[in-house]
Amino acid sequence: MQPDWDQRYRQGDTPWDKGRASPALIAWLQENHGRMTGSVLIPGCGTGHDVRAIATAEPTSFPVGIDISRTAIEACRQNKVRGNERYEEENLFSLPKTLFGTCDWLWEHTCFCAIDPKERLAYVSAVATSLKPEGLLLGIFYLNPRTSDNEANNGPPHGTTLQELKSLFLTDDLFSLIEIMVPRGCYPEREGREQLLLLRRTKNPVIS
Repeated sequence: MQPDWDQRYRQGDTPWDKGRASPALIAWLQENHGRMTGSVLIPGCGTGHDVRAIATAEPTSFPVGIDISRTAIEACRQNKVRGNERYEEENLFSLPKTLFGTCDWLWEHTCFCAIDPKERLAYVSAVATSLKPEGLLLGIFYLNPRTSDNEANNGPPHGTTLQELKSLFLTDDLFSLIEIMVPRGCYPEREGREQLLLLRRTKNPVIS
């Protein structure tokens, strides 16, 4: 059973929210200044730390943060830092047609690991649907969310493997893999437990 995400935000029960943007994203933006331009979709944006980081680092970007939690989106709108960012209460799995094929980039952080693993194929289809042809997906993926061998592995967050990621994204040639990177930065206790992937959308997904 999936958590009630809005209730979690209302109660302040959000251990995934570290109060700042992903260190991996910050490092990548610094090393690739001027690259993440145009429309950028950030699914599961939470309270918007990553959206604000992109908006600040890349003034020619237009980041769109979406989340199913109304409470999170309201918090985002109260903390806008630049005029190029916006926030919408939306579900990645039922995107409005205004977001079909309109995004130059998609930044993935904590959305993939939060959903039920059974929904991962639908996730791939959804993010592909949002991207323009040749659009880019940059994402940090949790390989092992457990901090000890004794910790339960029932998620969320749900871990993954590089083999699974390649199988999900590269099947049917929806995406091509450009690069797999060790993140330049991470939150405490995540060292060696994440991978940063850069993928390019290659063709339109089949929508059933």
